[in-house]
Amino acid sequence: MQDMTMSEVLRDPMIRQMLRADRISLGVFAELLETAAKKRAHAFSASGTAAFCAGMLAERAETQGKA
Repeated sequence: MQDMTMSEVLRDPMIRQMLRADRISLGVFAELLETAAKKRAHAFSASGTAAFCAGMLAERAETQGKA
């Protein structure tokens, strides 16, 4: 399964329904996603590629172990 892009998340009918139920505007949610993406990108650049690759390998091993 592939992660959704921010655009796909914002267009998804189920997510929109949940946002309405929680009384969260689409604009506020979009800002939250943007802020999280920026923080993640900053953390990635600060920790370096080696840490990212180690995490990806660990995730792959965990996923393969469940299959």
